[in-house]
Amino acid sequence: MSADFAEALKAAAIFVFFLSLGIELRHEITHGSLSKPRQAIVPILAAVGGMCVPVLVYSIINAGQPSAVGWGVPMSTDVAFALAVLAFAGRFLPKAIRVFLLTVAVVDDSLTILMIALFFASSFHVLTVASLGGVVVGLFLPRAQRAARWLNPLANFVALPVFAIVSLWMTFAEFDGKLAGSAITIGIVVAMVIGKPVGVLGTTWLVTKSGLGKLASDVKWPDLISIASLFGICFTVAMMMSELSFGTSPSDHAVANVSVIIGSLASAGLAVIALQIRKRAYVRN
Repeated sequence: MSADFAEALKAAAIFVFFLSLGIELRHEITHGSLSKPRQAIVPILAAVGGMCVPVLVYSIINAGQPSAVGWGVPMSTDVAFALAVLAFAGRFLPKAIRVFLLTVAVVDDSLTILMIALFFASSFHVLTVASLGGVVVGLFLPRAQRAARWLNPLANFVALPVFAIVSLWMTFAEFDGKLAGSAITIGIVVAMVIGKPVGVLGTTWLVTKSGLGKLASDVKWPDLISIASLFGICFTVAMMMSELSFGTSPSDHAVANVSVIIGSLASAGLAVIALQIRKRAYVRN
């Protein structure tokens, strides 16, 4: 597989993924949880906190080093993979928990697009154009919900696997095995596994305790805590940010991608364990 063909495949996959994200965001704004201002403020600010804390964690660990440019890698939850893990291990949870997870993930993916527009648009990277274009088309596509019926399966079962396979193929072709002790690895893994859950839950607590917003009535804190690690699954968008940040350094790019895989798998594993523990409470009741 040539590098040009691989980049074209990744760009097409990213366009489809962000097209479906744009449609989902439009639905949430018009009919979903983002249509109710007092409830919408909680997941919106939770998404912001869930982005800022990982960026801060990564930046502290990589301060003063060239690798500091990778601050954007661990900041965005992968909505498709997080929901997949929730469907596998958290089917017993109320629907409102899925809505909260979906809303936070959609908002932080959308804010990541804003970050790309602000910090990476000048580079004219093909992934920048594909992601921005996908969201814009999704937001303004006529009869978008009708298109979503076939587009969501296309994004989840075709586009994301294609992006993952091509990214992994390119990653391991460049990877030299130098991972242990890397500031990139430590920064990404700690930011994803610890920074994301702390950022989302900490901000949610502050917003609700201050009275600025409120959680839906079916959302309980023990349930939120049980899904906290799902926010650390940052696979697709993280790999895109990795390429935008480290694309000119193949070895750093490969290390960042491998670190994203480690952080996502660790987060998914911790989430499954937490959900199994939480499930016992539902079984007892």
